[in-house]
Amino acid sequence: MKHILTTAIAALLLAACANNNQPVNSLYYWGDFNKQQYQALNNALTPQEQIANMEKYFLDVQSNYAKAAPGTHAHLGMLYAKVGNLAGAKTQFKMEKQAFPESTAYMNFLLKNVVGEK
Repeated sequence: MKHILTTAIAALLLAACANNNQPVNSLYYWGDFNKQQYQALNNALTPQEQIANMEKYFLDVQSNYAKAAPGTHAHLGMLYAKVGNLAGAKTQFKMEKQAFPESTAYMNFLLKNVVGEK
């Protein structure tokens, strides 16, 4: 009887482990942001293609009712600055600063040196 009970408990534990295929919930929505950063660093896509991917990322963030990951607004801001959209860059840097106050010093640096804000 003891052997049957031990076997039953082991089977239940294995079944519980096997059924744990739910994705890990994260504080932020990452999506394919890491892939996009890699492509940006390797110049795999044009800046316009990267901007389109980032704008899609932010649509995915909204549709998943999630928070954008740290650095995503800054990344999009740098892409906007790269193509000459300084107003868009300024908006994204300010959004990054608002979402992540610990980035304030760096975002202020980018606002001053990239966008030209006084």
